[in-house]
Amino acid sequence: MRAERPIVSHPERQSLAQQFTSGTIASIAWAIWLSLWLPTLSAIFWMIGLHVTYKSIIRAPNKGSLLIILLLVLMCNTIVSCWASYNYIRFFGKSRRRGSGAVSHEAVGRFFGVTDPETLALLLRERRINLYFGDAGSLDRAEAFLTEDNEKPLAKPVLV
Repeated sequence: MRAERPIVSHPERQSLAQQFTSGTIASIAWAIWLSLWLPTLSAIFWMIGLHVTYKSIIRAPNKGSLLIILLLVLMCNTIVSCWASYNYIRFFGKSRRRGSGAVSHEAVGRFFGVTDPETLALLLRERRINLYFGDAGSLDRAEAFLTEDNEKPLAKPVLV
């Protein structure tokens, strides 16, 4: 099943400062994304006869156009350097993410409140299981299914 919206956001619960910050970041991201299309737009302009890029940068570079290019290079360098410094400061000396440790079968059984070895084996073995909980929050029964297409139980429901 595919989620409708991959990012959970509730703008109605955000303060004005958070909404402003979110809007600013979104605007900057859109501006960066649109700037990535500049070479394509330049090629399209070139094909229809507008040689703006060629005339202003390649053919007759003046101090103004070279200054703009220099400022763009410096801006890109500053952004990448700041991001790299931020990551270095944030993650330096910290352990990398590791996979979770092995969980014993007894711990799984304790977590679900299962004492029956047959039910515990079902929980550990099957990929698709329907778990039915009682009003008190305890596991009442578990049903395993044969395949994803066939919704018939593999065996009789195991009562806990």
